[in-house]
Order: sequence, then C-alpha cells, then structure tokens
Amino acid sequence: MKSNLILGLLAIMAFALSLSGCYAQSCPAPETLESAAEINDSQNESLDTSGALSLSDMTEMQLYENAEYGLSISYPTGWTAEEPDPNELGIVVGFLAPGDNIDNPQNYVTLQIEELPAGMNLTLAQYVQAALSSLKAALPDLYLEAESDISMGEQTGHAIVYNLESDGAEYRVLKAWTVHGDEAYIFTYNAPVDRYDEFAKDASTIISSLVVA
Repeated sequence: MKSNLILGLLAIMAFALSLSGCYAQSCPAPETLESAAEINDSQNESLDTSGALSLSDMTEMQLYENAEYGLSISYPTGWTAEEPDPNELGIVVGFLAPGDNIDNPQNYVTLQIEELPAGMNLTLAQYVQAALSSLKAALPDLYLEAESDISMGEQTGHAIVYNLESDGAEYRVLKAWTVHGDEAYIFTYNAPVDRYDEFAKDASTIISSLVVA
C-alpha cells in the first residue's frame, strides 16, 4: 500500500500485538480448537456471513499472487489490492473496499505473515490460544461477538469478531488465523460498525480464498 495508507492502518491498528513474547513463555495448548474457544462466553454466536450484503455476488473475481511468499488470494472486482513498504507488522498485502478513500481507509482486509519459532511445530490451537491471550491482555474489556473454525483455502483456520473503539469511532473487526509450516497467516477485516455487514461477505470470500504453495 502507499505509505499514507500504511499510516492509516497503523493508526487504526495501534493495538496490534507481537506474539513472540507469548511463545517464549509457557502457553499450554488445549486439546482441540473447540476447547480453545471455551475462553469465550458460551453465548457468543458462531461466525455467519451468509446473509451479509456483498458486492461480489454480481462481480468477477481478480487474483492477487505473491511469488515471494508463494501464495495467492482471490478478491472481488472493485476492491483494490496494494502491497505495502516493508513494515514491522508483517503486513504483506491489503485489500481496500470499493469507494473507500486510500488516504483514510475505513473498510479493508489485510494479510500479515508471522515467522514462527523454528522447530516448535506450533499447532493452530496453540497459536490461537496465544493470540487470544495476548489480545485479551491488551484489551481487558474484550468481548467476542462471534468465534468459530473456518476454511482458509485448504487450511483450517479460526476466526473471531469483536468491536474496537479508536479515536472516538467504533469499528468491528474480524480476525482470522491459520498456520502453515513455520508461518502464521493473519487476516484482519476492519470496518465501522454500521458498515461491517456491507462488505462482510466480500471479506469472508477474500479470507477463504487463501492458497499457500
């Protein structure tokens, strides 16, 4: 992405966490993804974007490919794919929703890639537990609106939805993780609460289309 877009993302995502410290500590893994989800309130809903409005219902798909990381992602026509300059968050690509202002992004999907400690062979369940623990430590009042396993290409993923207040505005965030080898893939869909449903299905399509070589 352009540098001003990265600045916008960094401002909105100022709470973004480095999980490396958690890996260095004792993070016992739950037996299953389902048991990892038990840290969530039992009344939380599972993710369901099937009824969300979608611009992709009547548009063709475009393909983003990244040879360096050996991955590809499909995204709806009308969305804009941009690669950022090197950054500390590990953001590889961002997808800006139709009509959004690149100088002040509000509705977007980003993909981060995190190198995992070599030889640890972290499972998705372990990674999710560490990620949720770190997120809850940074946001003590965090309430998960939804949580469930999802498909991310041929990978099993795990996703959560929560609200976040930034600079007096309220956003809804969908964060999805998967693990492939020694890398974690982290998608973040961010939108103002009142516009979240407008692009939720498109965001889900982008996230579920991940193909890793």
